[in-house]
Amino acid sequence: MNLEQLEFIVEVARAGTLTQAAQNKHMTVAGISRSISFLEKELGVRIFIRSRTGAVPTPEGQMILGKASAILSQVHQLQAEANSYGKLQNARLRVATIPGPVSLLVDTLTELKKDFPGIRLEMIEKGTKEIIDDVRHNRVDIGFILFPDTILEKNACLHAEPLVEGRMVVGVSRHSALASAKSLSLNQLAAHQLVLYHDEYIARFIATLGDSVNVLFTSNNIDAIIKAVREGIAVTLGTDYTFYGNPDYENGDIVMVDAELPGEQPSYLWCVHPKEQPYSQAAHLFVNRLKMQLKRRR
Repeated sequence: MNLEQLEFIVEVARAGTLTQAAQNKHMTVAGISRSISFLEKELGVRIFIRSRTGAVPTPEGQMILGKASAILSQVHQLQAEANSYGKLQNARLRVATIPGPVSLLVDTLTELKKDFPGIRLEMIEKGTKEIIDDVRHNRVDIGFILFPDTILEKNACLHAEPLVEGRMVVGVSRHSALASAKSLSLNQLAAHQLVLYHDEYIARFIATLGDSVNVLFTSNNIDAIIKAVREGIAVTLGTDYTFYGNPDYENGDIVMVDAELPGEQPSYLWCVHPKEQPYSQAAHLFVNRLKMQLKRRR
């Protein structure tokens, strides 16, 4: 059985005669007839009752024709999907992100670029408010941010998709005595020097420690934070996906320990884009690949 045979029986059923089907397919009547006969013999089912006036499907043939039409429809969709990826060779994708998931995004961008060398990719790191503004004004195609649901209410023009629910963790050096802990509370953190990502969500928890907190520095530079943690100078508090893809976490130099935080709400990595502009094909492919990366690493 092959696709050509399925196309022939569907065309014969549509045209009503082998002669007309042969003309439509630019084949000889003998060629069409022989192909259908081979298929009927292979399946052990008579598909058409043939006569001088035409070809009429048998009851069994009707069932087979229905299945054949469905298969051909799926094949055509597959071909259209595959052909559409050719357009990605000249596509442009602009991404804005908070620093946290940069390592993951770089891995996804690299993978996409290998498969589609002609695609033009741009990625910039910014704060949440700047990213939202860039998305709203079409300066970027998609943005990756961390924010509470209340910000969505203030930006009704945006569509936001939660990609992954993160959990708050403490990042420590593998040489730290904290590396073997199952979890750490805020009060336990107060006894250690901290380096923190500059984010309102994290700042809210740290503020509960009052004057007892010892913050070495706050920064949006993830590399600086990771370096301080790796060298044992300080520990950090952040979402688990901040560490995914980071070489220091991947090779075990930094360990994640669960954080016990009072009143902690689910913390999501969100992908945002304008409501009136659905994902471009490049953006859709990028987001799907990022989801796969996140799934593999969790």
